[in-house]
Order: sequence, then structure tokens, then C-alpha cells
Amino acid sequence: MNGYTRCLKALKWEKPDRIPVIPQNSDMSIFMSGYGMKECLYDGRKLGSALLDAQEKMGYDGIMIGPDASILAEALGCEVNYRDEDPPAVTAPILESLDEVDRLKETDLTKNGRIRAWLDATKFILEKSKGELFVICRADQGAFSLASLLRGSQEFMMDLAMEENPEAIRKLLEFCNRIHIRFAKLVKESGAHATTCGDAYCGPGLISPEMYRRYALPYQKEAVRIIQDEIGIPYSIHICGKTDEIHDSWPETGAAFFEIDHCTDIVSLRKKTYGRTSLFGNINTSSLCFSSPEEIKAECNALFSQIRPETGFILSSGCSMSANTRIDNVIAMVEAAREYDI
Repeated sequence: MNGYTRCLKALKWEKPDRIPVIPQNSDMSIFMSGYGMKECLYDGRKLGSALLDAQEKMGYDGIMIGPDASILAEALGCEVNYRDEDPPAVTAPILESLDEVDRLKETDLTKNGRIRAWLDATKFILEKSKGELFVICRADQGAFSLASLLRGSQEFMMDLAMEENPEAIRKLLEFCNRIHIRFAKLVKESGAHATTCGDAYCGPGLISPEMYRRYALPYQKEAVRIIQDEIGIPYSIHICGKTDEIHDSWPETGAAFFEIDHCTDIVSLRKKTYGRTSLFGNINTSSLCFSSPEEIKAECNALFSQIRPETGFILSSGCSMSANTRIDNVIAMVEAAREYDI
């Protein structure tokens, strides 16, 4: 059974021959390649080569493409700071006030160099891997997180708390969801086997469960409906941090899979999603940098013993892995999955 089949079976709630592994290691792969971060972000062939070379060294089952969380915000006009070893970050929003929401302009994503690079990397990996690997390309940020970047996170939180202009909030979130869904459609057209969004700003560490249900959940549901049912590609939602307080709501999205951070109670979420939503996770990214391979194997085996990993589960890092992640620790993840008898 190859990596593609193994991952697909897990997502379809069928039993693979062993636990599949897909680390979230785009930044690590770029660092290993010797290419510069910005160099890869604008060159799909170099990005694809970096990701493939890393996979060949460490032997996992699929590749997740998506080195940063600023690509859509930048495409819409936000200022971005490029860094050598870390992913680029938004440094300035474009909305000084919610009153400016009607000035937001639709953009042709196909003409954006960075977006083309992600799509080209997807095609390159699919061509070179010859159907052996499961390929996921991110569609960047979900509506709530993209809105936070366009408006400024603190400013947007104040907008929600004060609720002085609910119509503008709705317009902003609808606009961001349209852009995100449009990116997902391009990902599907590139041939990727699945897509995913990051929506860290809507986690319980930043907003209340009530606000999540009001301002994030409806747009996540709409994204799932359109991306999975109409566009026709499996879709994941990643929310950084501890998400326990929204475990009664999050599964309502109907997403095919969730990417789970290490501090989340994955056992609780597994019970609420079993048979419906597969889980990716959730090895501590700090451990992957600083622990030993033996400790990583122990962490993996402890995770396996807590959940039912025979299907509906793909072993992964809890979040995006930094450039200084140890190669032998990723190999230890792969070995732990191979050695565990499901």
C-alpha cells in the first residue's frame, strides 16, 4: 500500500495497513533544501523540489504544501515582511476602519505570483511522485483569520466586542470567505487530493465559544459545503491552540478532517468526531525540535494508546514545524507509525 492509498483509506474511514504520516513541515523542508525562503515562495519548482526531497529523506506518506499564513492577505494588499528562515508575516492591515469594507476589491488569484507558485508546486509534486503520495495544498486562511489580518487582529476583536457595525462585519467575513473558497477551487484544479485552511484567530484563546458560533462557524460551514460538495475536494480546518471549549461546535462544520494542535484534548475531540471527521495530529512541535527520537517515539505511542488510530487518523505535527526541527525526530514519527500494530 503506498502513501496515497494509505492516507485516502484513513480519510474514508477504511482501515489502512498502518497509521499514515503527513508532517506539516514546509518551512523545515525549505530550510533543508538550501534555497532561500522567498526564493521558494515565488518558484513552484523549487518549492516542490524542496518538499519532495524532504519526503524522500524521511519517508512519510504525503506532503502538505503551505509555507505561510499570509499569502491571501498579501494578495489583497497587506504589507508582508519576508524572513530568511521563518515564513513571511503580515506587518500592516489594509482596513483602518470597518467603514472601508466596501472598498475591498476582488482580485484575480491566478495572476498572483505567490499563489501560482503554490499551485505549480502541487502540480510538480503530483507529476514527480507518480501517484505514490497524498498531496494536500492549503488554501491559506479561513474567513475569520483572513478578516483579522485585513483589519488588524486587535482592531477586529474590538469591532466584534463593540458590535457597532454588524453589517460591515458580515460583509468583511463574506468577502474573505469568497476569496478563500476561490483559492480552494484553484487548488482542486491543480490536482491536489485535499485542501485545508488555517483559522487560528477564531480559537478559544482569542474569542469566546459564543463568538466562535456567531462569527466563525457559519462561514466554516459554508466553506465546507461549497469546497467539499460543489468543488469536490476533501477539506480540513486547522485551529491553533487549545480548542476544547468549541468541541461541541467545531464538528458541526462537516469538514473531512481537522488538524489538531498538541495542547488540545484529542481524546475528547476524537469521541465527538469518530466516524465523521478524521483527525491529523498532534505531536508537539517543540518536542520535534528539542526532544530525542526515543522521546518522540514515546510521545507517538502514548498518543496511539489514547485514541483509536486504526482509521480516521493521520499522524502529524500539532502545527507548522519550524526550520530547526530535527530530521531524526520526523523519522522517529514515521518509524513509530510503522511499528504500531493497528
